[in-house]
Amino acid sequence: MFYIQLKGERWNKPKSPVTKAAFTCKPSAVEAINEKSSKFALIKTTEYIRNTQQACYLEFRLFS
Repeated sequence: MFYIQLKGERWNKPKSPVTKAAFTCKPSAVEAINEKSSKFALIKTTEYIRNTQQACYLEFRLFS
């Protein structure tokens, strides 16, 4: 594996508050489930990326 360092790139950019303020009605149950599911997917993706970066870093240190 190769160790890749991302400089100044943020793949997890927060959403703008303008889009969140547009919703004034109560979200349906399906929307709540979808939001919960997408948050879970984001957490798992973040965890996977961190673990991959750590593994690559440790391999780089081990074999250099």
